[in-house]
Amino acid sequence: MREFEKPDFLFLLPLLADATKSKMVEGQLTIYPSTGSGYAWARTLPSGISIFIAETLLTQDVEIKRIATDENFFCLQFTEQIAEAGTSRRLAEDVQSYVKLSHTYNEDVIVFPAGLKTRIVAFFFNKDHFAKVLGRSVMDEMLTQHFPKLIKSDTLQPIATEYRVMLDELLVEKIQHPLQVNYIQNRVLLLLEKFIIKLHQRREVAAKKPRRSDDETMRLMKVEALLVKNFEKAPPTIEELSRISAMSPTKLKNDFKALYGLPIYEYYQKNRMIKAKALLMLGKYSIKEVGIMVGYSNLSHFANTFKKEFGHLPSELAAKDGVLVYNT
Repeated sequence: MREFEKPDFLFLLPLLADATKSKMVEGQLTIYPSTGSGYAWARTLPSGISIFIAETLLTQDVEIKRIATDENFFCLQFTEQIAEAGTSRRLAEDVQSYVKLSHTYNEDVIVFPAGLKTRIVAFFFNKDHFAKVLGRSVMDEMLTQHFPKLIKSDTLQPIATEYRVMLDELLVEKIQHPLQVNYIQNRVLLLLEKFIIKLHQRREVAAKKPRRSDDETMRLMKVEALLVKNFEKAPPTIEELSRISAMSPTKLKNDFKALYGLPIYEYYQKNRMIKAKALLMLGKYSIKEVGIMVGYSNLSHFANTFKKEFGHLPSELAAKDGVLVYNT
């Protein structure tokens, strides 16, 4: 297993390049065809935050260990794994979508499994970055009460709706933006802020409701990943999701809403529109093309649904200049 120690993803990238027999150029690599497909890149931002972005589909498992160090950094990692058509993995195992918080005092392993399309956004940050986002008082509370418990339990968190647009904006092979570094850093800090807010909210809810087992949470996260896997197709039925989650339909619906804040199909529809907006913001596709990409054959129906979600038509998005992208 390949290893790196320093909390800087520029040290991870050459290890991934070596494992996939890919060439690395200026912090960027494209996976060599004989070992799979995809890309990865890393940057160390002016603030000192180190970020790693990858979207891979490999032919063999690759695992890279981060060795424990006495440098005081946290790592926040967003991971989505989806089995491609034709793989032999069972349906219950072929999707995973989670957020993981770790610390450099403990070792960790970043996994790129064979046969799974794996999307990763990860970044190292320290308490100074933390304080700039939410202030010293919130930082002290989180560092003394919430973060240690989360890291010790090694509990994975769900990828909430609020993360999706920011993740999609970062998960591109090459970011084309006149203020590229500021653009990346802004999204990273927003992801960190959202994570802290969601963590605080979950702590408050957990204090009022019976605790859900980690296994049940993982099964709900698989359900969520299936829902947002492919918007071109109709979503799975409650009966299908119930079988996958090994929960009764009633328990599934109640527990999903408790974890994600919305009923199952409202959550699906909200994420469907968020995906549509992210695609439109790229400026590469027509409104009709985006509608088809998120499962609409009727352009008027798509436009009306979009307006219901965001308050304006898809055709008005360019004039808005993206102001509402994060107003979800």
